[in-house]
Amino acid sequence: MFPTPSQVLRQREGTLADTPFPLLLHALMVEERTCTLELKVRQREKRIVFEDGSPVGCQSNLLHETLGKYLVEKGRLAEADYQKALAESVSSGLQMGALLIQKGLISPFDLYKQLQANLAHKLLDCFRWTDAKYRLIADVDSPDASVRTNTAQLILTGVANVMPFDAVATHFTFTDERRFGQMPGVDAGLKLSSKDARLFQALRQRPTFNELMERTGFDTETVLRRLYALCLLEVAGFVEDVDERAAKLAAAAPATPAPVPAPVPAPAAQQPQGTPFADEDEAARNALVSAFLAHRSKDPFALLEVPEDVQPVPLRKAFFALADRHSPLRFQTPELREKAEALLAAYAKAFGALSDAEQNLLWRKRRAAQREKERGTARPSTAEQFRIRTDLLDATTQFEEAKRRLQARNFAGAFEYFEYACDIDPKPLYQAHRAFARYLMKPDAHGRLALQELQEVVRQEPGMEEGWAFLGEVAQGEGQWPLAEDAFRKAFKLNPKNRRYVELIQEIVKRR
Repeated sequence: MFPTPSQVLRQREGTLADTPFPLLLHALMVEERTCTLELKVRQREKRIVFEDGSPVGCQSNLLHETLGKYLVEKGRLAEADYQKALAESVSSGLQMGALLIQKGLISPFDLYKQLQANLAHKLLDCFRWTDAKYRLIADVDSPDASVRTNTAQLILTGVANVMPFDAVATHFTFTDERRFGQMPGVDAGLKLSSKDARLFQALRQRPTFNELMERTGFDTETVLRRLYALCLLEVAGFVEDVDERAAKLAAAAPATPAPVPAPVPAPAAQQPQGTPFADEDEAARNALVSAFLAHRSKDPFALLEVPEDVQPVPLRKAFFALADRHSPLRFQTPELREKAEALLAAYAKAFGALSDAEQNLLWRKRRAAQREKERGTARPSTAEQFRIRTDLLDATTQFEEAKRRLQARNFAGAFEYFEYACDIDPKPLYQAHRAFARYLMKPDAHGRLALQELQEVVRQEPGMEEGWAFLGEVAQGEGQWPLAEDAFRKAFKLNPKNRRYVELIQEIVKRR
């Protein structure tokens, strides 16, 4: 059905039109690759860092995807606080997240949650970059924070909700008589929504595509999107592939099942003894998450908080102190214990590196090279040579310039800048203005397309006055009087103070 992961990754560069983004993600996940995926399309650029097949970081030249702007948009940070923190971050060189924690504007625990959400936001946006060029780079920039995304869940969400439907239909084709089923022995670790679960359960009956639509009650797009994602993740497939996998599993199973030991009675429950868990201690929880967020960006000296000339005894004491401070035994919830375990492993690795004479010398040389680099005398690394160099792209700036051109009746110029704004951030508001500018640029040629675009915009955002107003204008120009009247009435309902809508409705009624 799809090329194998090794076949996908054999090509080091290409286009997402030929190798779609979810296919790349799945191949990197299965092959457990550690690398950087670079994406470029027109002005936009992103660099996604993978560790063992999971995305752990993403650099982007889109302003609204920076942490500060993302927190403002989500209502977690005031614009004034963001501007002050941004100025201080630029002047001091401190990362935005560390600065926000330092100023008490966000707790480490909340910052971690927002960093996870921000990374997912950046990655999901890539599903709509169907015309981008990609390149796989072996060099990896260590991300500033320790966050990780579930690749399988990302693929399901991106295909189901973000990827353009025409791209899904292009890359997932089959004949009407083909039947689908659940793939045995596969656990992708997915959290299924009610729609996903309903469709997945219906696959037990091995339906054709049309039967799957009938049994779920979903439309073509809903079924095709989810079926594509589930088949790509190999939790579903054509029935012949399902049967082949079931036969392989049966052949690999032992001939006779091993005897099941008799259950051992569970000991009587005991009340926990000793120091209570620190999960509910906000200070301990924030200290753990703060250390976890920062540990990836630190070398062994910084991680163990020791000087370069540290001696064996102080080094050992520093390691034991940190291992005890964030011990996994202090935490009960899986999420916090997992972070404590990762920290303990990092502390142990750092202690081992500094205890070895050769590695200790190597790390001191790396520190000296870093100091030379900061003085501007060192040669840039391969990763730095490939780093995104363009200025941050701001959709708001492009949108305001487009409106100025629209007001000056420069329709082609306005359309170009509305297109830029939609490229950067496809908000319905930007899409409505782009459709109207497209119509004004060439009314005779673009009327039908502009109507389709505006009808889709108001379907997505029925509370947008501009969308209904533009729809009314275009429908009126196309001679579709009932649609124009209905659109102007909806615009007037959203903004009764604008009496122009009343005049337009009255003109249409007279004309009809």
